[in-house]
Amino acid sequence: MRSEPAPRLLLPLTQRNFKLYYGASVLSMVGSQLTLIAFPWFVLKVTGDPAAMGLVLAVEGIPRAAFMIFGGAFTDRFSPRTVLALSSVSRAGVMLALGALTLSGFVSTPLIFVAALAFGILDAFAFPASSAFLPRLLETSQLPAGNALVQGVGQLSTMVGPAAAGFIIAWFSVGDPSGGADTADLPGIAVVFIVVGLGFALAVGLLMFVAAGGRDGPMSAFSATQMLREVGEGFSAMWRDLPVRIITLVFTVFTLFWRGPYIIGVPVLCEARFEEGALAFGFFGSAMGLGALFGTIVGGSLRHPRERWFGALVLVDTAVLGVSFLVYAHASSLAPALGVTVLAGLLDGYMVVLLISWLQVRVPTKLLGRVMSMIMFFNSGLAPVSAAAAGVLISLSLTGLFLGAGSILVVLSLVGLAIPVVRSLGIRPEGEHAED
Repeated sequence: MRSEPAPRLLLPLTQRNFKLYYGASVLSMVGSQLTLIAFPWFVLKVTGDPAAMGLVLAVEGIPRAAFMIFGGAFTDRFSPRTVLALSSVSRAGVMLALGALTLSGFVSTPLIFVAALAFGILDAFAFPASSAFLPRLLETSQLPAGNALVQGVGQLSTMVGPAAAGFIIAWFSVGDPSGGADTADLPGIAVVFIVVGLGFALAVGLLMFVAAGGRDGPMSAFSATQMLREVGEGFSAMWRDLPVRIITLVFTVFTLFWRGPYIIGVPVLCEARFEEGALAFGFFGSAMGLGALFGTIVGGSLRHPRERWFGALVLVDTAVLGVSFLVYAHASSLAPALGVTVLAGLLDGYMVVLLISWLQVRVPTKLLGRVMSMIMFFNSGLAPVSAAAAGVLISLSLTGLFLGAGSILVVLSLVGLAIPVVRSLGIRPEGEHAED
């Protein structure tokens, strides 16, 4: 009896190399989400200072953004597999050492800040390497499905990872603390660190069995000058390609007018207007994550949109994100706010899959790591600026923050839709993947 062909979304999972890479990606993304809880919780329990909890996230996040541009250059100089493996084995070492030290009673706030700094720097090399790896594993036609599977796991990890970390910490808690510091949860935190470390170690093992095309090892002699030159080549490649430059601008606008207002504004909105309070805040996270998860599934299941629609879809997505802010500005009940959040998450998840796939096809393989890292630098690097500005503006008016940011996103999207070159960014014909 003839077997039915696998659904489009699941086709990459029929390939051994992708399955190994996918397993490694799952372990890495879940591990990163676990640390987002374990790092700040460690500091909070030891110091009792909420400000220190926020600071450790900044210590981890800012270097991640800053070093991401060098992560792209390393990826293009060495094979993506090599960079991913080195990043994973280094993160495994950091987390296992941190877990062992914490279990042994060596509790130090500076230690966790050093570990968070190291983890953020090492994590900066993982994203561009991962994005550049997929085109070596899959045919062009399967890239949307492959990216959807990876992004879908990323969305699931954001929902499951923090809860899993909280469960582990609570399970291994030793009871009432003694002394000046609240150390009851430290054994559980140490277990989280060890679990994360073992996960990264297993990811390295899986990557070693991936047989991917490309060079494994240095392409030429390494020097700081050469590395800076290669970073510059990545920026130049991004800037010369008009559609890629436009996409980078869209990412920048999105970061400035969405990230900060959402991160800062939604908790204040929930506290000020919804009787559910903290529960409402949790609902927002779940709504965005659920929408994004379904969006990635849709993005991986459908064919690329026609050339003339691609840019328009990006701009419609940005406009809907702006509309969601306009709804937040006037929301007095939770239901409409959550409804538009699910829609925003769905469209955003869909577009992330399409955009990554589009870039993987359009950008030459030897430059892909650097170009992806440049785009993510503008996305992640500007997030603290957006958050700082939102923190100032929200003190003036919560409604004004959402109205202003939402209106700017909608107006800029409409302006973009009126410009033909922005409206139809285009994509290379299927199979036309540049190597040079």
